[in-house]
Amino acid sequence: MTTRKKHFIMTGLVIASIVTAFMLPSCSSNKTEAPTVTNESTTTEAAAPVSEQDAIMNAFEALNEEDYTPATYRLAEAAADELSALIDSASTDTATLDQAADDLQQAIAALRIGNASQSLAQTYEDYFLLGTIFGDKSNFDTNNDRGALTRAHFNSLTAENCMKPDQLSSGGAGTEGAFMIGESKSHTADDLASLAQENGYTVHGHVLVWHSQSPAWVNGGLAGETTREQAKTNMELYIKTVVEHFDTNYPGVVTSWDVVNEALVDGVNTVSASADWRNFLRESDQSAWYKAYSNGMAEGEDPSDYIYDAFVLARKYTDAKLFYNDFNMYQDGKSKLAAKMATELNEKYKSEYPDDPRKLIEGIGMQSHNYIMDTPALSVENGIKNIIAADVDVVISELDLFCWFPWNAEPTAYMDLKDRGEEDIIGSQGSSTEKNYWITKGITNGTEIEIVQAERYAEYFKVYMDYAEHIDRVTFWGLNDQQNWRSGHNPMLWNSDWTPKDAFFAVSDP
Repeated sequence: MTTRKKHFIMTGLVIASIVTAFMLPSCSSNKTEAPTVTNESTTTEAAAPVSEQDAIMNAFEALNEEDYTPATYRLAEAAADELSALIDSASTDTATLDQAADDLQQAIAALRIGNASQSLAQTYEDYFLLGTIFGDKSNFDTNNDRGALTRAHFNSLTAENCMKPDQLSSGGAGTEGAFMIGESKSHTADDLASLAQENGYTVHGHVLVWHSQSPAWVNGGLAGETTREQAKTNMELYIKTVVEHFDTNYPGVVTSWDVVNEALVDGVNTVSASADWRNFLRESDQSAWYKAYSNGMAEGEDPSDYIYDAFVLARKYTDAKLFYNDFNMYQDGKSKLAAKMATELNEKYKSEYPDDPRKLIEGIGMQSHNYIMDTPALSVENGIKNIIAADVDVVISELDLFCWFPWNAEPTAYMDLKDRGEEDIIGSQGSSTEKNYWITKGITNGTEIEIVQAERYAEYFKVYMDYAEHIDRVTFWGLNDQQNWRSGHNPMLWNSDWTPKDAFFAVSDP
């Protein structure tokens, strides 16, 4: 039994005892006049019987708000306000009172203990590293909430943008390219590595080879005519320059790299056992690396070779742990394809470099930009199983859980979930069914969505803990909702004012 379950049961028992203490054996919807009791010396009036509704109200009022998660308490408080108003109204009928009392009693029973007695990093120190993203120096500024939360809850950092290829280098197709890091140059990525070094954090490098956000000089871009040979030469220069910069100036800080990012296409829910992962790559219309490696191939060569070359070159110039990273890895087919790719390329590397005891691809990152309504923990667990079947490690590399579906259907105006009423939870795009998804589920406000999101986070972390021996790190792709890259989906653990959501408490004690 988990700690949260123990707390929930204890809470239920406490609530039951409180309600029992306030209730008489026989309750009615209406208050009754109390009888008088007399004896030989005095006459006293007996205490008025407590109605069932009053007893439940008293039970709620005896609770301490700070003991419970914010969203579950808000629902109970709203139910209490409703019941109180009905009790005060002379025109309220018995059935309405009974229903309101039952609603409050259910809300009290659903309260969850807000247990967050230590930092998240401490909570999971025996399981895996817990990371967040780095945007700029404010991540470590103790004078702001962002810095305070980063220092309090995390021990690993991933650059949100500042270590992507187009942030470290520039130049058009056919040029030599220029690097923005190096001697006498100041860069946000250097701030990240330096602050991590000073404060005892590890850094995960994101990313070396990617079809997106890369300068055209490395691979010619989608409109270029760069040859396979030139692309490989440029790739080597880029990888060597970048990884050696961080290893030399901040030794031991950048402990891992996403060598290749998002090479596979999306929407691969199922694949046959004989499927070739090469047939599911982003091709020349999407990936300039694939296009360049298609230009000037010799017999026996394949456009997919850029992936193998990228990992071999990364291994040549750094001792950091090397990862392949992709999104929607909960899809059974996609995670199986990534695992197949890792297995085949590791076997190839072993045959070509038999003296290296390490695998070439040592882990696979599951980005985990997932939706709370259609990405259950079971599918995440299945993706993890598919990956570890390839005998490589897992990282949860970019975790945030979106509250609206599909991708661009979030409400247009940002609001914290706690402030969203029924009119504010309707999606902005998609079919009528998609827009009104939550309404059709009987949910009428953002607080209820916040509770669903917290449940999903708790389910995910239970899975992560079950497979902790295979998971290096879990990294959240942000801190508060409003500053997240998909802010309209309210995907993170903190509100815009940095108050914790129920999701925070769910992760603290799943």
